[in-house]
Amino acid sequence: MPTRTRFEATARMGYAILTLLLAVGMAFSIRRFSSVADAQIDRLSAKEHEITLVERLRWSSELIVSHGRGYLVSGNPELLAAADDARARFRENVRVLRSRPLSPTGLQLVAEAEREAGRFMRLQGELLAARQASEDTRLIARRFDEELLPLRRDLDRSLARLIEHKVSIVEDIYDDARAERAALVVRLYSLLGLLTSAGLGIAWYFTRRLGGSYNQVREAREAARKAVTARDDLMGIMAHDLRNPLSAITLKAARLRRTADSEGVRQQAESIEHVAKRMERLIRTMLDAATMEAYKFSVTPAPCAVADLLSETLELFGSLAESKQVRFEQSVNEPGLVICAERDRVLQVLSNLLGNALKFTPRGGRVTLSVDKEGTMARFAVVDTGPGIPRENLSSIFERFWKDVAPGEKGTGLGLYIAKGIVDAHGGRIWVESEVGGGARFYFTLPIAEAAALRAPAAEEAPALSAGSDPRRGG
Repeated sequence: MPTRTRFEATARMGYAILTLLLAVGMAFSIRRFSSVADAQIDRLSAKEHEITLVERLRWSSELIVSHGRGYLVSGNPELLAAADDARARFRENVRVLRSRPLSPTGLQLVAEAEREAGRFMRLQGELLAARQASEDTRLIARRFDEELLPLRRDLDRSLARLIEHKVSIVEDIYDDARAERAALVVRLYSLLGLLTSAGLGIAWYFTRRLGGSYNQVREAREAARKAVTARDDLMGIMAHDLRNPLSAITLKAARLRRTADSEGVRQQAESIEHVAKRMERLIRTMLDAATMEAYKFSVTPAPCAVADLLSETLELFGSLAESKQVRFEQSVNEPGLVICAERDRVLQVLSNLLGNALKFTPRGGRVTLSVDKEGTMARFAVVDTGPGIPRENLSSIFERFWKDVAPGEKGTGLGLYIAKGIVDAHGGRIWVESEVGGGARFYFTLPIAEAAALRAPAAEEAPALSAGSDPRRGG
């Protein structure tokens, strides 16, 4: 047990470590993906905002040009005010763009756009001032076409170069993101491979440990099976070889008892005869147990009157019950009931159950043997008013060597085991109901003769019934 406990503790620790590694790996992967995604989103957002500012510069330049030209043509003061407002927004956008963390190339392009815009706005300001002074509009229009439009084209080209630069930066960010993602995938696959290798190592370790434990258990079970087989064989051989000497001792003791001249010799002979018979019963019990354990136990059923069985049990146990001052009662609710069973084996079951009931029932108590018809089966019941059986013992009471011996009593622990094997071999079942302080109620069923004949019409060809594959199945 300590070895098993240590192994279970080691297994739990190993799988806990593996689970922790997997959890840490997953947490790291999620955190890493999240941080990379957040960083890329922040960079893209910043560059997109810069592109937006450059687009605003372009739009502001368009407004400066269109409102200025409109004023030159129409002289509308509202257009002049709109042109001034567009120039103010242009300067503000340039200021915001300069405050951004730009690259040297970006700063150079912004400065170039600002320089071109300054040249354009200075000349436009001269033309607008001349228009306000009501100078020759034809001269102003010619200067607009010849001098201001080339400056506007230079401004548009500088703004276009700035936008292209920003777009190229965004593309570089995408390229960096793809490369970083590929590197991250490689690292995560490496981590997965490491965790898989650790899991396989732990699984291999415990598989090897389990394999070793399984082999040890298998070898131990095989050794135990061989030991049990050798023990049963030895027990069978010894029991078989002891029966003949015991029979001879019993016969000689009986003859000595009948021919003895003195009372003392007769009593000694009778005592020897009782001891020899007890040993013979013990040997027969051992042989039955060995036969059942080897799944070779069988019975030869035949019609048997229930009334005769009860009469014989009364003859066997009536005087014993009287000597113990226990009332022994019998009842049959179906007169003339006949079962299909081996008479001596049924008496063996009844003797075991009644013997136990009388053993555990105190003076002034009652033991009842009743038989009822239950479908195609006859149900026997042995009920006593003894101390009862604890609930935890009910599941193992029919196992080999189980016993709950009363003070001053001895037993082999095979009686109920053999009783169950006999009942099972007849195709019946045996069970017990009890509670502490409420006595015990043992029940078993055997087939009724007519029903058995209907179920097995070829009984003449195969009269023997076996205990089945396992006489110890639950009752």
